[in-house]
Amino acid sequence: MNGAARDATALWAVLSDSIDGLTAPLIADEAATSAAVAAALDETLGAATGDDIVLLSFAGHGTSDHRLVLHDTDIANIPGTTIGMDDLAERFRLSRARVVILILDCCFSGGAPARVLDLGLVPRDIGIPLSMVSGNGRILLAASAQDQPALEDPQTRHGLFTKAVLDCLFEAEGAVSIVGLIDNAFRLVRAAAHRLGYEQTPVMFGHVEGDVSLPRGVKGVRYRAAFPERGVIHTTGDFQELAGYGIEQEVLDAWKENFPNGLNTLQKAAVNDHNVLGGTSLLVVAPTSAGKTFVGELAAIKAISEGMKAIFLLPYKAFVNEKFEDFSALYGERLGLRIARCSGDWQDQVGEILRGKYDIAFFTYEKFLGLSAAAPYVLNQLGLVVLDEAQFVTDPGRGMVVELLLTSLVSAKRRGISPQIVALSAVIGDTNRFEHWLGCNLLQTNERPIPLRQGVVDRTGIWQFLDEAGAVQSEQILDRWAVRQRGQRQSSQDMIVPLVQKLVADGEKVIVFRNARGLASGCAQYLARELGLPPAQAVLDELPDGDRSAMSENLRAALEGGTAFHNGDLTRDERIAVEHGFRAIDGGIKVLVATSTVAAGINTPASTVIIVETDFPGAGGPLPYTVATFKNMAGRAGRLGYETEGKAIAIADSQSDQRQIFRRYVQGQPEPIRSSFDDGNPGTWVVRLLAQIKNIDRGAIIDLLSNTYGGYLATLRDANWRTRMIPRLEQLVGRMIQQGLIEEESGLLRLSILGRACGESPLSLESAMQAVDLVRRLPREEANIENLLVLIEALPERDADYTPQTRGAGEAVWQQEAARRFSGNVSGLLRVGAGSDREHYARCKRALIVRDWIDGKATSEIETRFSANAFSRVGHGDVRGYADGCRFLLESVVRIAAIILGTAENPDEASALYKRLELGVPVEVLSLVHARVVLNRGEILLLWRAGITTLPALSEMSSAECERIVGTRAVALIEMAVLLTRQMT
Repeated sequence: MNGAARDATALWAVLSDSIDGLTAPLIADEAATSAAVAAALDETLGAATGDDIVLLSFAGHGTSDHRLVLHDTDIANIPGTTIGMDDLAERFRLSRARVVILILDCCFSGGAPARVLDLGLVPRDIGIPLSMVSGNGRILLAASAQDQPALEDPQTRHGLFTKAVLDCLFEAEGAVSIVGLIDNAFRLVRAAAHRLGYEQTPVMFGHVEGDVSLPRGVKGVRYRAAFPERGVIHTTGDFQELAGYGIEQEVLDAWKENFPNGLNTLQKAAVNDHNVLGGTSLLVVAPTSAGKTFVGELAAIKAISEGMKAIFLLPYKAFVNEKFEDFSALYGERLGLRIARCSGDWQDQVGEILRGKYDIAFFTYEKFLGLSAAAPYVLNQLGLVVLDEAQFVTDPGRGMVVELLLTSLVSAKRRGISPQIVALSAVIGDTNRFEHWLGCNLLQTNERPIPLRQGVVDRTGIWQFLDEAGAVQSEQILDRWAVRQRGQRQSSQDMIVPLVQKLVADGEKVIVFRNARGLASGCAQYLARELGLPPAQAVLDELPDGDRSAMSENLRAALEGGTAFHNGDLTRDERIAVEHGFRAIDGGIKVLVATSTVAAGINTPASTVIIVETDFPGAGGPLPYTVATFKNMAGRAGRLGYETEGKAIAIADSQSDQRQIFRRYVQGQPEPIRSSFDDGNPGTWVVRLLAQIKNIDRGAIIDLLSNTYGGYLATLRDANWRTRMIPRLEQLVGRMIQQGLIEEESGLLRLSILGRACGESPLSLESAMQAVDLVRRLPREEANIENLLVLIEALPERDADYTPQTRGAGEAVWQQEAARRFSGNVSGLLRVGAGSDREHYARCKRALIVRDWIDGKATSEIETRFSANAFSRVGHGDVRGYADGCRFLLESVVRIAAIILGTAENPDEASALYKRLELGVPVEVLSLVHARVVLNRGEILLLWRAGITTLPALSEMSSAECERIVGTRAVALIEMAVLLTRQMT
């Protein structure tokens, strides 16, 4: 048995470190004979007086007739070489101690990894009941009921019960009452046992007058000596000190160049206090700009230095591309590491990742979940997983994906696969035992390298804010006369303009957060007119040309006045140009107006941020910001190395609004982490979890759910949760068998081929079954990939995508247009499952927009055609969103169709359509799409219209001709095209 001596040593060390003057015997391993233990009991209990509290703990084997097994126990003489409950009861009765507490982490029934000695016989008498050991002033805390096993955790090598007691002591803020300890520890044990597929419910016998408490647990001298952290090299912040971890000098030199001040406080704590470079998993919760991302970077390089691989999981494709480019420049080009990415882009390096030909890889959440389900062996390669923006586990839309991919990592520990996990989260409230579920240490701080003052200003110009000490202060930040009505009625513009004017005049860089794309664009344009700043010419010169959207024109107008906006209607190249222009000291952009995505990780620090709205527009009415959303926006204020503090200023229309915003958001605490698991609708969870394994016993489905974070929390809340869920899961499994998703053989369940296609897809179970139904209704001769692309719009995920529509019957025109452009069967199937005519029209409209996009229609033409008016406008962000949404689901629908129809997938055909959806180009110009000649959509379409559709044709153009058609950027591309053409020939 691995953990018994560890348990005894840990409790002895923690209590000895925590209680001044305590000298307690520790009896472990060979010393723990029946005679030695009996002598220690007699000495301790015999010496106790009426004022004393005696605490005893035992970790080890138990027998089924309630006896404690010692090192010298002889199976041939069980009564004479063990300690029975009757022996303990008599000793407790004779002791004069006021209170005797016995912590018993052993069991009296069978089951691996249970702490029971198998005697090979059935005792006639189960002996003295456990309750007889207790009584008034005598408390017995048993790890399990008398018919249950007491389990060990194979990862921590502690008994579940002892580990729970230790966790409760370590996490306490002060003294811990025995009653509170027991309640908390019992819930933790029950939840942990369920994750191992067992029932273990600790029990307490006895009572005591008054409250009995234990001190808060301290990891002091004895604990550190008994459990030294592996390979800890304490650092003062100098990168050179990390050489002892085996990190190459070239890396240390590169870090020193990028961060001349060395490691900051947060990063030193991760190394020194949490041993992140020694392989300890860690959850880091810290404000924006606190330096948490570099903690993951440190751990990644350490893993690679030991011959392992590291992956980063990120929420958005844009983040994946940004990190890929940053790491390629530093670690790839300079240090020779192999950097890969997998984000759903046509340039993804999936093949290299599957073959293990990478050192660091970047994934979106969804792509990693899909890849690890389809090719689980990729987990075997990993030494480190960095989950960035871990707070997304609470997101209603993305939380399931984050939780499922983490569940696959947690569950893999049973198979001996246990990569280090570094989870990085923006500011959140209570972690709600998230780190316990992950098996991570917790490093949580609200400290920022740049102090932040955040508050609310109203139309009087008075800014009420919290200072660094948390005290409420007020300042007249604007003159009263400066706030005046600038339009036909009062609006936020009345305050935004003078406030930004003042801040820019003081030499600050400002981000203004707006809650909608149109508001961001409009705000940037009126600020450009009012501020009178010089043009951001460097950014204007960097913007792509050739396929301008309405927002492209608006951006250019804003940049002419030294401002910019950042929203989903801009192309990737336009957003990158804006980000570079705002970050750079001489980039020319003084004011950036942005939607909330800038707060979610894009590197655009400002001196001051202004938060105009505190809710998002929604179809059912405004959706208030969470406190965490507000705090993350506020956290963008304060440029490290440029300011001594940052300011976050929310705008209120009145003094009453100011008080409300101040109380709710400025003084409010961020929401706790929670799970998005819905035990009332577990179908999607079950099919996704089954996709992570080969087969499972029918009765063990509940264990899959218990392994999720949601199942873990549910077990903590409700001891009967598993019992209530089992019949619900039985009904679900029965339906899935009838639907052909699950096969059963000899009591084992496994996903069918169709079920695995559904489980490994990003589709909900409802959508997967809708896709199955649509494919079965489609005539076989019409089941080509472009028709499947149209039918994707009839899935629930696509119905959830907002589609601008006018009121009345005007939208019916898109049904008529769809009937003309698509076959009758395909357009007719767009009605299947539609909840209303408007929903049907929206499906038709989206399908037509996507078709125009891949046919190479100009973005401005698509926007004009499908926008009814200024209030129902289809922008470039909508067009790209619809194309990306279809592309995200297309692979799964094609796979489902191939299974149902019994046809082979055509990978070349699929690859071509994926590229067209990504780039928005017709099939005739796909030969111009090359990883080493990165042309944007506008350039490709301009060449197409000029009759240039292949790389050889491009290479034959003169530089002057190329520049005339697509601009100066094309000269370098011509040279690359010539080189590629020669290589191919």
